Amino acid sequence: MEDVRQFVLAYIEGRVGSKQFLKELYDKPEIFEWLQSIVPKGKTRTLYKFDQCYSKIIEKTEVPYLIHDVIDEIWQSPGHSFSGRELNTFSLIANLVSEAFPDIVLHKSTAIEDKFNFLLDACPEYLDSEAIENSGIFEELMKQLPESMPKTKRIKEFRKRIKDMFYVEGQKYPRWIQGSEWPLSKAGKPTKFLRQKSVHNGEVCCYYFLDMDTKEEIEVMQAY
Repeated sequence: MEDVRQFVLAYIEGRVGSKQFLKELYDKPEIFEWLQSIVPKGKTRTLYKFDQCYSKIIEKTEVPYLIHDVIDEIWQSPGHSFSGRELNTFSLIANLVSEAFPDIVLHKSTAIEDKFNFLLDACPEYLDSEAIENSGIFEELMKQLPESMPKTKRIKEFRKRIKDMFYVEGQKYPRWIQGSEWPLSKAGKPTKFLRQKSVHNGEVCCYYFLDMDTKEEIEVMQAY
């Protein structure tokens, strides 16, 4: 298990990238096993059951703290960006290791938090889809803008370039009723937003995008 421990420490210190860590986390059960082994004995967490409107808690249940389930919830809960899930996962694991090994001097990387905070300020919410974040487009664009550039100028330039990449003109962009699901083309390239329309008495909204290479339309549907 020493190899696993060193791998986790390398992730916390930024020597292993987030995407590589997440892939190996689910490919290698021994990583979850090691993480679970350092969870304090008897630790529990609370599960909440809400009413149909999610306005009132109707039941609370204490369950064992299973690290696999906790991380699964981070990645399956709706309404969070990919970078937000990355940061929540990193913070969870870094805090767990810090509490389990208080004598270890950890040089925690700030890269994931820095990326999250930058995208929070710079990326238009309507473009903040999981497909785009997973593609690496944001990271590549961030690399083109030197960190020595003043923050406000860097944010302004990022916003301009990302809107140009996705053919956004003025105020013509989707008004998502859920989180952004802006798609990429089959080739993994930016698509152009065309229009949206409500159907089924306004309960469903359809969004249409154009694959700029094939000129095919891509439909995305969201429901209340």
